[in-house]
Amino acid sequence: MDHTPKSMRELMASAFARYITVRPGGLELRPGETVPALSARLLGFHSARTPYRKRQPTCRSLDGVRPMVGEQTCAACIFRRTCTPQICVDLLADGVPARLLLAFTSLRNFLVFVEGRRREGKAVEGAGVQVAVRNRGHWGEVVFFADGSMTR
Repeated sequence: MDHTPKSMRELMASAFARYITVRPGGLELRPGETVPALSARLLGFHSARTPYRKRQPTCRSLDGVRPMVGEQTCAACIFRRTCTPQICVDLLADGVPARLLLAFTSLRNFLVFVEGRRREGKAVEGAGVQVAVRNRGHWGEVVFFADGSMTR
């Protein structure tokens, strides 16, 4: 399988992306800097997988095929059943590439957003998007809106 970037945009996004941490109170862009919502451009998205032990990631695959470190494929890994399926969303926020890993409820919200855009005949990649967090107590649920439609 060819793992070369499909475009210069993908190469830049993967090389310089900083990870956004989801907290119940919002999105943490940098340690200690949490915002309730974020306006960004959606660069792209793809599958990912992460196994956790004691709530800590033990490995990560940003394509669902090969881990970021090591030679073994995900299909051959004995811990594959413990992996959390995710979607990796690459964003451009304030001119800076950012990466958001989504699992379960947030993943569903993102897929609903993508399907809605496609149903309307609108592009997904390159779209302006508002990313916000619903406080669920001990965790945050990420929601997505077309840029300018967060008041719905």
